[in-house]
Amino acid sequence: MTIFGESKLGRIGYAILLVLMFCFDFAKDPIERFIMAQHDQAARELMAPRPVSDTAVGAKRPAGNGKNMPLMFPGQEKALNDLVASGRKPTTEDMEKLRAATAAGAMSMILGGGASVDRRAADLAARRSMFETLHFISVIAMTAVTVIGLLYMVSSRIRHIGWPQYVMLVPLAPVFIPKFVAIPLPDIAIQGIAIFFYAVLLVLAFIPGDGPRPSDRYPMGARAPVPAKRKPGQFGRLGTE
Repeated sequence: MTIFGESKLGRIGYAILLVLMFCFDFAKDPIERFIMAQHDQAARELMAPRPVSDTAVGAKRPAGNGKNMPLMFPGQEKALNDLVASGRKPTTEDMEKLRAATAAGAMSMILGGGASVDRRAADLAARRSMFETLHFISVIAMTAVTVIGLLYMVSSRIRHIGWPQYVMLVPLAPVFIPKFVAIPLPDIAIQGIAIFFYAVLLVLAFIPGDGPRPSDRYPMGARAPVPAKRKPGQFGRLGTE
């Protein structure tokens, strides 16, 4: 099994990456909390009561036949005024136009369009959606960085030590298998796996490598060049056998 080619990590390089991974692991929770705090702040501002401006929907109470009418959308108000101005009894077609105008006004408010919509509310809704999406993307990205980083570190360190690659399953399998397969474990088992995992990572930082092997310097079947012995009366540069 070969991962990341033939990359190798010495003790110093592995120790540096290990410290960076530990710092990144501690930083993940504050990053998630910051994003969700911005999301919750936008949600609170969106739900908070705000004064209605003159341009807001239904800010002006329309009048019909000298009587105040309920607050309504501009399109709905126009359809009703036309009906009142006609002076006739509403027909089925008139009521259908009124319902269509009401639905169009409500949809315009929901979609954030039209000049009569509260732009502050639309901006807050967009901001809340942005942070909700950002939180989802950040969780996936940080998980990917953690998994790929650990695979690279452990694989390269084991290769430098000289052990076979399947040894990396010893520290990684107990951690990743329960998460990806969703195996329920008691709290004491989770704590034991975490302690074992971090202990193995620390131990790998202190194991010396086996140094360059002959198979790394010369291709399979090749041998190191042997300097030729000087023959009596030979001058100039010596060759190799």
